[in-house]
Amino acid sequence: MMVQNEQTIKKRFNVVITILMIILCLTGFILIASATNVLETGKYKLVISQVIWFCLGLSLYFIFSLIDYRIFANFYVIIYMIMVILLLYVDIKGINVLGGQRWIKIGPFSFQPSEISKLLMVVFFAKVVTMQENINKFKTLAKVLIFTAIPIVLVLKQPDLGTASVFIAIIATILFVAGLDLRYFYAAIGALLVFIPIAWEFVLHEYQKDRIRIFLNPQLDPMGKGWQVIYSQIAIGSGRVFGKGLFMGTINRLDYLPVKESDFIFGVAGEELGFVGCIIIITVYALLILNLIRIASTCKEKLASYIVAGVAGMFSFQMFVNIAMTLGIMPVTGIPLPFVSYGGSSMLTSMASLGIVQSIYRENIKTMF
Repeated sequence: MMVQNEQTIKKRFNVVITILMIILCLTGFILIASATNVLETGKYKLVISQVIWFCLGLSLYFIFSLIDYRIFANFYVIIYMIMVILLLYVDIKGINVLGGQRWIKIGPFSFQPSEISKLLMVVFFAKVVTMQENINKFKTLAKVLIFTAIPIVLVLKQPDLGTASVFIAIIATILFVAGLDLRYFYAAIGALLVFIPIAWEFVLHEYQKDRIRIFLNPQLDPMGKGWQVIYSQIAIGSGRVFGKGLFMGTINRLDYLPVKESDFIFGVAGEELGFVGCIIIITVYALLILNLIRIASTCKEKLASYIVAGVAGMFSFQMFVNIAMTLGIMPVTGIPLPFVSYGGSSMLTSMASLGIVQSIYRENIKTMF
């Protein structure tokens, strides 16, 4: 009887995804504790907050896994309206933090609508693409992309180039899985190359230009804007093969690395866990993403496949950009490391996303074992 129950659970629930997600979250707790020097300061506020967000996220994860994903997708118009209204509200009454108007405050709580909008974009765009007879018709593709342009523009106004690029990654992934002709992708890359000088002159804010300049040469402002990248590279390099040990990183403990609990948490991992620790973290992400790709490729329905692909694209892009940013091989964008970086909005969105994936797994998988 017990064996039969275990087989039923395996059939209806992807345990591997749950384990990998929890491993990443636990890694985040430990790295946040180290980044905030809890052993020396005794201040556990950020760690406790992250644990609370994890518990709330875990609740969402299981709740969403039990709800038929089609119910969410059927309300795609409402989802789109919620996304646009939230982003508009941020533009009008959002809280300005570190030069970006990206937060909404409700009583003692604040959250980042752009984070939540990532999942909303996945569900909305997957549903819209599913409804099209032939996505390769230019008129059809243009009509679909016009709707996505509005939230992207609103996010760029905050300004938040990082989240806008995540939106584009989600859209590109879903279109690729939907079978969009590669000529469209080549045309988009060509248009982007043409648009770069225009964006530099008329679209990018000065601080965004500075980030690109610093990415190309951090020594332009080593004591200012280049500080993050320089010390992130020093921290990771000083960790060598096995790291200095948890809570033992000198760059970390001396607070040379800014926003180390969130944007630059991989720098803490590099210094204290070393090359081996970083490879293990990347491997866990790779296993998670490969599981998502496997699910997307074995779904019965296009909608299910597109949603899982969108989630996989979202996680892959965020992981790659965050790690590349800390290594100094991409400009600083403020994109969090999913499940690991400190942040309630990111945690809830990431766990809810996997909850929907579990719902799809339960409903759509032909055979996985």
